[in-house]
Amino acid sequence: MIPTTLARQTVSKTSLIASTTKRSISSTTPTLLADVSVEHGRGDWKTYGDITSYQPGKFQVKTYNKISPLGLQKFPNVQYDIKEGDEAANAHAILLRSHKLQEEEVPHTVRAIARCGAGTNNVPVARMTELGIPVFNTPGANANAVKELVLAGMLLGSRRIVGGINHMTSLGEQGLAKERVEKDKALFGGREIKGKTLAVIGLGHIGASTARDAEHLGMNVVGYDPMLSIENALKLPRSISLSDSMCNAVRDADYISINIPYIKGEGGTHGIIGKDVVGSFKSGAVLLNFARGELVDSEALKEHLDGNDGR
Repeated sequence: MIPTTLARQTVSKTSLIASTTKRSISSTTPTLLADVSVEHGRGDWKTYGDITSYQPGKFQVKTYNKISPLGLQKFPNVQYDIKEGDEAANAHAILLRSHKLQEEEVPHTVRAIARCGAGTNNVPVARMTELGIPVFNTPGANANAVKELVLAGMLLGSRRIVGGINHMTSLGEQGLAKERVEKDKALFGGREIKGKTLAVIGLGHIGASTARDAEHLGMNVVGYDPMLSIENALKLPRSISLSDSMCNAVRDADYISINIPYIKGEGGTHGIIGKDVVGSFKSGAVLLNFARGELVDSEALKEHLDGNDGR
């Protein structure tokens, strides 16, 4: 037997749902305001932003950088208020790309932060964790774009395209382009990538996609990723060879693509491409770093480039 109080609550909730459903069917605009209460366990809330920036019944989203309009369309205007930077004084959430977020830029009302990209090194994740604010990222969202940049960099590094363009620009300024174009093109012949070896360090969304396309271009692919997931393993080309260390992966590679996240602190990835790894590069190897510059030990790389025909 259902207790009287519970029965009343059940009837009340059922009536509310029926009433809400009826209103929703009769109108395309929800009549119930969103629950946008802002206190969520961050301690005593003593300060508010400019109250004029707040619209009752709407979640306020603070954005940095240029967020794609296609992405922002996921937030219907009837329930979300999208504002840039300081205009969002009472934001419930923050969306950003490359902006280096500071704690003072996070209003007390913020419940979540989302990085529109793979890495979160530009967000103070540890501090946000202490404040109870989850930080999200979007791994794979820009994988195709980065993969294309890696392939473009590989072609630029093999065919000496930039050098050829600069040379012809200089000849053009001297009025010698027409008579020298055929004679000088042999200076920038470069080499084909077919049959060459590409080492992919990091086999996540970007690395796996790069490996697949490199195989289609006729390259030999070597990969290294101690954290390789089953999902990404299934995306790898069948011909790929997996190495047990970065040094072994790059040892015979003509091209090396770094596709790993940058993580600060102890046990992180700062300078992970160090002297031992760089010292394993063969002469003439092309390094493709479309991840983060801090992953590579700059001094070790300079020493290698100074002593070898590296690029």
